[in-house]
Amino acid sequence: MLDLVFGFNTRLGRLKFFLATLALAVVMAALCFAVATSALRNVSPASVRTEDLLKGPGMIAAIVVFVLATITLYSMRFRDIGWDPVCVVPAWFALMAVDYVVALKFPAYAVGAEHIGTVVGGIVNLALTLVLLFWPGDRHA
Repeated sequence: MLDLVFGFNTRLGRLKFFLATLALAVVMAALCFAVATSALRNVSPASVRTEDLLKGPGMIAAIVVFVLATITLYSMRFRDIGWDPVCVVPAWFALMAVDYVVALKFPAYAVGAEHIGTVVGGIVNLALTLVLLFWPGDRHA
């Protein structure tokens, strides 16, 4: 039943994926703006740190909604390509976790001092993003 609610068994074409990603970005930007302005309503902006805004319950809820919506969109697009999202999405997360640990433990491999990833992780993310945007759907799936 949850597969139907979250769309894990639904297929999503390239154009619909692109438009849904843009719509999600606009909605999440508006939601984060609303949460941040409500948090700053009763305090002086000079006394608020960014870390305090990110730890608020509204922002945590917005982050959870964004992550779930993004995973749902990725899963629907991977299913349309013909790949099993149950294998691809966790493998992508695992690779990004390993990339983060390598960049943390070996700062020489990190992209820069302010980044928490390596060149390999960036290339993998770019490749999978291009696949999601441009790979044609599987007509037989």
